[in-house]
Amino acid sequence: MAKNLLLEIGTEELPSSCIIEVLKNFKNILSAGLEISSIEFNSCIVLATPRRIIAYADNLSEMQKSTEKVLTGPPLKIAYEGTGKYTQAALGFAKNLGIDAARLVEVETDKGVYIGYRYTEEPKKTADLLPGILKKAIFSLSFSKQMTWGNYSFKFARPIRWIAALFNGSVIEFEIENVCSSDKTYSHRASGNRQLEIKEISSFTDYINFLENSASVMPESSKRREMILGQINNIEKNSWNGKMKAVLDDDLIKEVVNLVEIPNVLSGTFPKQYLYIPREILIKAIQHHQRYFAVIDQNGLVTTNFITVQNGLTDKTGAIIKGNERVLKARLSDAKFFYEEDKNSSFKSWFEKLKGMVFYSKMGSLYDKALRLEKICIFIKNHVEQKGHIFNNPGLAEDLSKASRFCKCDLVTNLVVEFPELQGLVGREYALERGENKSVSDAIFEHYLPRFSDDLLPESDTGAILSIADKIDTITGIFLAGSVPSGSEDPLALRRKASGIILGTLKKNYNIDILKLAEYSAGLFNESFSAAVKNPGQTALEITDFIFARYKFKLEKEQKRTDIFEAIRSTGLAFTEDIDLKYTELFSYLDSGGNLSLLAEPMIRCKNIIKDKKFTDVESSLFKEEAEKVLYRELIERQKCMKEMEKSGEFKSMLDELSGFSVFINDFFDKVLVMDKDEKLRQNRINLIKCCLDMYFLYADFSKIL
Repeated sequence: MAKNLLLEIGTEELPSSCIIEVLKNFKNILSAGLEISSIEFNSCIVLATPRRIIAYADNLSEMQKSTEKVLTGPPLKIAYEGTGKYTQAALGFAKNLGIDAARLVEVETDKGVYIGYRYTEEPKKTADLLPGILKKAIFSLSFSKQMTWGNYSFKFARPIRWIAALFNGSVIEFEIENVCSSDKTYSHRASGNRQLEIKEISSFTDYINFLENSASVMPESSKRREMILGQINNIEKNSWNGKMKAVLDDDLIKEVVNLVEIPNVLSGTFPKQYLYIPREILIKAIQHHQRYFAVIDQNGLVTTNFITVQNGLTDKTGAIIKGNERVLKARLSDAKFFYEEDKNSSFKSWFEKLKGMVFYSKMGSLYDKALRLEKICIFIKNHVEQKGHIFNNPGLAEDLSKASRFCKCDLVTNLVVEFPELQGLVGREYALERGENKSVSDAIFEHYLPRFSDDLLPESDTGAILSIADKIDTITGIFLAGSVPSGSEDPLALRRKASGIILGTLKKNYNIDILKLAEYSAGLFNESFSAAVKNPGQTALEITDFIFARYKFKLEKEQKRTDIFEAIRSTGLAFTEDIDLKYTELFSYLDSGGNLSLLAEPMIRCKNIIKDKKFTDVESSLFKEEAEKVLYRELIERQKCMKEMEKSGEFKSMLDELSGFSVFINDFFDKVLVMDKDEKLRQNRINLIKCCLDMYFLYADFSKIL
């Protein structure tokens, strides 16, 4: 008979970020725990609200599956005597297990053949295993920010206040710190925080209905989102007659969905004087600090209205919305004050203040960084143009010069010092107010993009180039300082910056040699901070590998083949667009049934023959066999074509050339003795093979493709 499992972990209010981590990880953690214990189940569902983490698995087997276990003993070679009898090592192994030596068997392992003992483990009841499984699952749930409470050492996102754990209606008994599992949960705080007994729950739907109807809790985030949007729509339609609408930032919606157990949407107003603050800054201030939604009219202008989402609270007296209005007014009053203070300053004065802001220990100031950015931007522009890219902005060089000097200036403004999350946005608005063109102003904001996974990417060339320059400068500086990310640790978000370089170059079709860019960037540090720089050339290679590891990560995220990328990158190619286009063509070739053996097998044969050999120039006068003469003639012709094709980006044609070349190289191997007794002939044929291999390497090391 199959049974169902319910786990509810009651906590103090969880931040939205912690709920996201729970939804991402806990299903896999619990499912793995059941699978490792050989407990069969149908499905596992995980939900979360600010106050509870819920897991439900259905159709669990009453008993473990019977599993075969293997205990390995000594290696086979020392388990037998020359007569075929067991040695003392094997007999001692059997004795320790309490079995007759006749029950020993040979066991294949990764390390070779061993003597071992196979047996079937007696299955245990699921109910007896679940306390340990659930406790381990809870302990395994880690968060980016954790805490302890009381005198306990256990770390969790927030203190645990109750645990409800049921298997087919019966309590699964275990304890975490001072909290014992039970069949009790608690209602929403707004409905009295009442203790409720969970009973007569035969399905997940029953449990959802129980929480919604008895506890005033909506556990499904999709329903909470739907309810929030529905209530906002009602306000827009019924209260504002369709003349105004909320600015529905998707990230903010996701956050407020995770801040409430059951939503109640309210609308309020703030004084008209705060509309003086620039539109984008005002909207951001309303959204970020208070988690409110700004409201615009039919012309897109910000109004004095706002929308807030409350956690289950009704507002019959209007006291709640008045409190929200009072808090928002205070924040906007601060923003207006600092904005007016900044009116008296210029980018020139802010630029000088950057001399007092440290970029990174021993790596100078943000003023120094801005000067480097100006040089890197021009380097990127010229580098990309040399590869044939045409920019439509005739004033791009001047715009890059200004944007690179201005992009960090808002960090010393009063408004950003008070509201750090407005960096970039404030810089853009202040630049526009001070008469800078759109290219420069937008670049100040865009150079921070992308800020997180799936974020926007720079649209303008000025912004895209400045973004790449800023990221390579930061990565280079940190690498030179020796603070390279390791494992999952990346406190300075260098991996995100590396991803930004890859995504930015591909979006704008910039064909950038990352190695040359890293070398140039390291050279700029070397000019001013030679004492802090250790082997800039080697560091540039490490940076290049680090950045292209994010290209591989991108492929993994998209569930695409990474072996093709490895084959292309292993040639030393570091041009972003060339790698991407080569990848696309080779993937298409293989996906459409292209014969990999035509590309890989000749390379494998060539590599095997010339391994550990020395090379000199090919001498055509030493050719004796017709097959080697033909191969050399084809090599010279195709090599010239291949280089021209690579230069013009005709990568499909390169694959066609290499596929056709396999006929000649295979004929050579079939008819010519490479390792001839004559040393000159032998060396010349090895040199020829090396040249053939080099031609394949113009595209990829096809032998690395699985």
